[in-house]
Amino acid sequence: MSNTGFYIFALVAIIIAVFILKHVVTCLMRTVVVVVLLILLAVAYYFLVGQYDPEVHDAVQGAWEKYQPKE
Repeated sequence: MSNTGFYIFALVAIIIAVFILKHVVTCLMRTVVVVVLLILLAVAYYFLVGQYDPEVHDAVQGAWEKYQPKE
């Protein structure tokens, strides 16, 4: 193979590698973002729902009923 043929082959290989890496990295980044969002949702659920406090629930329920329109 001549030097020109080798350079053409190397150029095509680099273009294909960049194209494949672009799609793989995009998919991996999406996966990382989704995992981070799921972790944040789990933490929010734990702090907002997992630690149930009856006094806070009763206070919120009383405030909610106070401001509801009367039928």
